Parts: sequence; C-alpha cells; structure tokens
Amino acid sequence: MEGKTIYYSGRNIRNLTKLADRDDDSDAMFELGYRYYYGYGVRHNLHKALLWFFNAGIRGDADSCYMLGNMYSVGEGVDYDDEEALYWFVQAADLGHADSMNELGIMCAEGYGVEANMEDAREWWTKAAEAGSEEAKENLEKSKSE
Repeated sequence: MEGKTIYYSGRNIRNLTKLADRDDDSDAMFELGYRYYYGYGVRHNLHKALLWFFNAGIRGDADSCYMLGNMYSVGEGVDYDDEEALYWFVQAADLGHADSMNELGIMCAEGYGVEANMEDAREWWTKAAEAGSEEAKENLEKSKSE
C-alpha cells in the first residue's frame, strides 16, 4: 500500500484481532483485511477482508478505503458496483491517497459510475501526480496526446 507501514507484521491473527476489537485500532484492522485479502498467514477470505477494510475505512483509514474501492470496481468479494467504488475512492482521495485519485481519473475518463469527462479525469490525474502517483503521470501524458 502506498506509504503504509505494517506495524503488526510479527503478530498473529489472534493478537491483531484483539487490537482491532478492543483498542479500535484501524491499522490492525487494515492489516487483518490485507492478510485475509491476500491469504498471508490465514486462509484467503474476501468476506473477512471486506469486513476489516470496511471497519478501518469508516474510521478514516485511506488504504482501507482504497481497497474497498478496488473490490467494488471489479466485483471481488462483492457485487460489481461502480457507484460504491466511486464512493470509497473519493473517501480515500479526500484523505490524500494518490492511487485513489488516479482511479477516479480512470473512472471519469471511461465513464464508470460517472458521466465520461476528460477534463475531470485530467484534474484527478494532476492531483494524483502531484501526490506522487507515477501511473497518474503516465495517464495524464497519454490524455494530452488524445
């Protein structure tokens, strides 16, 4: 994840779950979601990943919001839903998440969840590029040549 430090990588699932539940720790929630999403140290489980990303996302964890946007944008573990993907990418972008800004540019360019609008796409890609997204820089350059 973009700039995300995994603080609990040496902890087992039981300890992470205690931190997430008892201490309301959004970093622990994100890591649980990440582990279930990729199957790191646990059985791959998109339903549990979604629940942990959601719990962290509603607490303002940008990386979790981004992961939720991705899951909805491709229908992974959830029904495909561009409007829900848009919602979560906007939440992450509002928290400064560059990759989410890039995804919003793609959604605007392609008309996923919104009416296609290259001007809006370029605005998102510019913001994402300024926030450090290399992919957004490439998207912005490609859009200028079209």
